[in-house]
Amino acid sequence: MKKKYDAVLFDFDGTFADTGEGMFESVQSAVKALGFEPLDGETLRRFVGPPVFDSFRRELGIDEARAEFAVMKYREAYAESGIFCFKIYDGNPELFEEIKKSGMKLGIASAKPQKFLIRIISHLGYEELFDYISAPADDKADPSKTKLILGAVEALKCEKSRVLMVGDRHFDISGANGAGVDSIGVTFGYGSEEELREAGATFIAHSVAEVRDIIFR
Repeated sequence: MKKKYDAVLFDFDGTFADTGEGMFESVQSAVKALGFEPLDGETLRRFVGPPVFDSFRRELGIDEARAEFAVMKYREAYAESGIFCFKIYDGNPELFEEIKKSGMKLGIASAKPQKFLIRIISHLGYEELFDYISAPADDKADPSKTKLILGAVEALKCEKSRVLMVGDRHFDISGANGAGVDSIGVTFGYGSEEELREAGATFIAHSVAEVRDIIFR
């Protein structure tokens, strides 16, 4: 069977794994350090996808200096206890293996700092599975999803028309469109189907099985 794609990139939070528990606990820790009341569940869900600095500014209405303090407290809590509080979506480990065995390259394009992703991938023993991790070096780095995807495309030495981005939020889809690559918007993460369609997803998938069918169709 002829492959349509040479590389598949996955967002991490809400696509690779459900990381809500660890992220939300870390956000609440930072919110408490700032002196705010705990955030409700709907507000917490909006933290999944965009850079956490932007989320603190948007959701709490705070200035840059206080947002930087919030990010510092968030990172402290996340590094201590939140980083490994996640559940890989059922079917993803098998899909990753199948992608690699098919000869396609496998990458991650995420706004999560690279140091955390490297720790997680190492913890899972997935170093040999993933060919490239495209993520900001730190919170001061440019978090543009388009630039992260383009960085992965260049590193993997693929034609943009032969690369597929898989993500659960409009940031992933807009980033893919900006980079000129196809995209799958997944509804089992933290974004709605309406959000993904409005962002211009090439495909919509409601399960990992549907993601697999799109990749190997």
